[in-house]
Amino acid sequence: MPRPFPLGDVPDDVVKHLAAELGTPKARVIAATETRLPTGELARLVTAADPDKPNTVAEITVTESGVTRPLAELERMFPGGKLFVPDFPGTPEAPPTHKDPITIDPTTNDWRLNRCERVTEKITVTVPKSSAPPKADVYLLADTTGSMTPVLAAVKAGASAILNNPALAGFDVAWGVGNYRDFPVDGGLHNSYAFAHQVSPTTNHVTVDAAISAWSANEGSDLPEGQLFAMHRLATDAAIGWRTDARRILVWFGDAPGHDPIPTALSGLAAAITEATATADLTGAKITVVAVSTTTGFGAGLDDDPNAFSVDYAPSVPAGAAGQATRITAATGGSLTSGVNPGDIVATLSTLIAAAVTSIGSVSLVPTGATAAFVESITPASYGPLPGDEEHVLTFEVTWVGIKDCRDRDQVFTGTIDVVADGVVVAQKRVRVTVPACKYHYSVEFVAGFAKDGREPGPFLPGRYATAVTIYNPGTCPVEIEKRFAILVIEDKPIGREPEKQPAKRFATITLQAGEATFDDRTALRDIAPPTPGLLFGVLDIVSDRPLSVTATHTVGGKEFATGITSRTIEAHRAP
Repeated sequence: MPRPFPLGDVPDDVVKHLAAELGTPKARVIAATETRLPTGELARLVTAADPDKPNTVAEITVTESGVTRPLAELERMFPGGKLFVPDFPGTPEAPPTHKDPITIDPTTNDWRLNRCERVTEKITVTVPKSSAPPKADVYLLADTTGSMTPVLAAVKAGASAILNNPALAGFDVAWGVGNYRDFPVDGGLHNSYAFAHQVSPTTNHVTVDAAISAWSANEGSDLPEGQLFAMHRLATDAAIGWRTDARRILVWFGDAPGHDPIPTALSGLAAAITEATATADLTGAKITVVAVSTTTGFGAGLDDDPNAFSVDYAPSVPAGAAGQATRITAATGGSLTSGVNPGDIVATLSTLIAAAVTSIGSVSLVPTGATAAFVESITPASYGPLPGDEEHVLTFEVTWVGIKDCRDRDQVFTGTIDVVADGVVVAQKRVRVTVPACKYHYSVEFVAGFAKDGREPGPFLPGRYATAVTIYNPGTCPVEIEKRFAILVIEDKPIGREPEKQPAKRFATITLQAGEATFDDRTALRDIAPPTPGLLFGVLDIVSDRPLSVTATHTVGGKEFATGITSRTIEAHRAP
């Protein structure tokens, strides 16, 4: 079984041999693997790069006795498989899986909202164990520059183990494949291409495996590569073929950071590509990035300084910063795994892909349709990431507000509240908002009782006051009536003088049949303002669903003036 060999233990004569092949005074060992030959003798495969040309690599196979042998020769002598490729276990048949659906409670809403009215509800979303969105597109994006030689060999050999991981059973996973190198693209002098999109997401494993097998490590020239261009294309080019109803996962593995910026002179685009624009493209396309940084490159791999050894883009001035992969994965809700050697790459990719597919990066509520405008706020904005191996009960607080003026008839608006997990709608509830028709309001100033001498200055002279309000239904249909009263002065004491305010409280409801009439006076208000001889003053609001004939009669008498009676018709105004 092949296993990693410590890079520092590679014999000096082997390193010198590799340096000679590279034509450089000193070679940098980037990978070493050992395995036992069928003869029992140990053999080691060592890969090294030119320190000044990190994508120029050479490999050597040497036995423990110190004999250098071409790898192809050894494999011909011992047929039956690749000598330095791990044995991947066969894929067990996965048992049938049943996933409980994600649910939302309550399952419907039916609101009646007048303008400016607010109501707050709690919505509970239950995410059962392993209930991530059932459809996922996983796009494998590989750095295929020269330094990735041992990594690509391992992934090509282990592709079947990645594609047939039993942890993905029960999920509709489609696989896309592509790879990147760098600019300038000049027919192979530096690079043959910057990004090659090979396969749009498909469930055909034969097609995917063939695309992976076509990878070859070559070119790349300077240290930084062209992955930001690849990410831009993956996020913005419709030809990539992401499924519209599947969550999008980009699995990116390489050993060097990306050039930043990529100038228009090289890309041919209207604007330069930077880490910031590529990240915005990815988040806008709802793509989660899972990154794996291998040990075959320099220092921090994908997170290394993109300005170091950046020479191919001159005269463009490099302006990137170390930590690209950390920032990109954080912004997209993904993850970065660093320090992965070629021997562990297949197991690492399998584990990370399974975790990404079976977990949920973000769950949020999204209002849709005509009712969306009535949603004032949703708190919190989202939950996540959520591991797939446990149940999650998520509580959201949604505030609804009336935004429409009433009209002669009810206005009905419909829509949904969708539960969105990583860009995919996984549950929803129906919502209906009704804006009730305008009602008829007959508002009357109401004064009754005695205004005493010597009281504090007020709105009325000393004397006796009375109010009678007549209500008549002149129509041919019954009228539902609600009566409200706001007390502003009671027992000669003002309680509603500005800046004080008093609410109009409902105190009675009646139905007037066609041709019926009634009236209200001080006695009618006894339930809201107990009868006393002191002065009562306020606003009486007669609210009905049909037109009425309303009159107000005021009577006043006192020591300093004669008794007077006034009567007038009250005009209606329309309001909720």
